[in-house]
Amino acid sequence: MGVVSRWMPHLAAFAIAVAGAAAGYAQQTRAPGEYLVTLAAPAEVKDIADVYGRFGIRGIERLGDNVFLVTLTEDPGPATMERLRAENPRIKAVEPNLLYRSQGNRTFR
Repeated sequence: MGVVSRWMPHLAAFAIAVAGAAAGYAQQTRAPGEYLVTLAAPAEVKDIADVYGRFGIRGIERLGDNVFLVTLTEDPGPATMERLRAENPRIKAVEPNLLYRSQGNRTFR
């Protein structure tokens, strides 16, 4: 048995595992209207309202150093949130709040 034929089943299993992981990531859902916003160092919480307030801020919760969970009443979508972030140096990063599912039926945020 050659080296290639000996490793072929392992490579196939690896490819299937990677494809499965990628499919799982693509199927992750997000919490509508919830975004994780990271502020640049000199920015303040009011800067979040200045940039995203047009979508109706339901809540802002501090999660860590300059990281906040922002809940909006109108969800503009990740692309609009990112575009506004790119236009404002006070916002360092923004990403949707993804929901993670365990092997069971429970959902974790």
